[in-house]
Amino acid sequence: MIRTADVVIIGGGATGASLAFQLACRGVTRVVVLERRFLAAGGTGRSLGIIRQLYPNPETCRMVLRSLRVFQNFRDLVGGESGYVGCGALIGVSTAMRPTLEHSLEIQREVGIRAELLKPEELARVEPRINPSGLGAVLYEPESGYGDPTAVTLGYAGAARDRGVVIEQGAAVTEIRVEGDRVAGVATENGERIDARVVVNAAGLWAGAVAALAGGALPIVVGRHPVFIVKRGAAFGPPHMVYLDLAGGAYVRPETGDLTLTGSLTEDESRHPMDPDLLGGEAGFEEAAEALERTSRALPSLADCRYQQGYAGAFDITPDWMPILDESPLRGFYVAAGMSGHGFKLCPAVGELMAELITEGRTTINRAPFRLDRFAARRPGGSFVGSFLGSS
Repeated sequence: MIRTADVVIIGGGATGASLAFQLACRGVTRVVVLERRFLAAGGTGRSLGIIRQLYPNPETCRMVLRSLRVFQNFRDLVGGESGYVGCGALIGVSTAMRPTLEHSLEIQREVGIRAELLKPEELARVEPRINPSGLGAVLYEPESGYGDPTAVTLGYAGAARDRGVVIEQGAAVTEIRVEGDRVAGVATENGERIDARVVVNAAGLWAGAVAALAGGALPIVVGRHPVFIVKRGAAFGPPHMVYLDLAGGAYVRPETGDLTLTGSLTEDESRHPMDPDLLGGEAGFEEAAEALERTSRALPSLADCRYQQGYAGAFDITPDWMPILDESPLRGFYVAAGMSGHGFKLCPAVGELMAELITEGRTTINRAPFRLDRFAARRPGGSFVGSFLGSS
């Protein structure tokens, strides 16, 4: 069977669904989303859903602020629920990191992000349960918090369907068809062929494999990031804020049912490659114990928490821990991948940017930090923590 589409999007996570919705809103009438399993089955479904707004450049700050506004008004702007909880976020840094944080705060304020720099002794008025020792400063973002990545994906997908987008689940792409120097369409494992002059690789953890189908390669490593779930004790009190302890190497994110999601910020996930098909596998108690020790130092009230379970999450990591949002050297073959742990919080703005690029050939936001060719121009390097402040 042969069909024709204007745009084929490979990947039914938050990025692919957001882009499909934005293309439909721009009047692109024949959009097909192909998802190998089911919507949000990949990295999206295992995302922590943290929404924080600290980034090292104005472009990403503008994108995350735009995305926050969408999450806050998701029902009116898209439909469905984003699960946004504006509990606030705190980001702690060491004394050595404070000057860089102060510079990043200036960028945040220039683009309109609400943020405040606290001295460690001022933490008590915002979240008294955090241990201030070892901290040089704390960034307070009152509007940050967390959302529901799966709900956001389903919301975008439903709104896209309402606008005529075709979304097919259980439709793995097995071939990227090429004619001359441009993409010509795809073929699926179901034996179908879809002719299209625009194909978007939004396959998340599987983006490298999709790029290889077109004879190309992406500088992406799939890195393992274990996540641990604990139950807070009855004496803990009300839920805590999102807290990212860049100095001590731990994070905590509250969840309903007196649960907390936590893990380490000290691991370099790019040095721990993982088969993406192992996503969601069980994480061992031994590695949980090490992470929970850091967690209890950062938030001592969690020291008596009850361990529930751990699972293997993953990041699709570029060398500088920033996304690739660009047209590839193969004309008509676009890339929206390498999200490096930022995918959910940026997905509304990423969908808008990619839709602009595809339909107009330009973008409102400067795309230089996200171009694919940036890796050929210099030797990049960094870490997840470095992606907060622009330090390696």
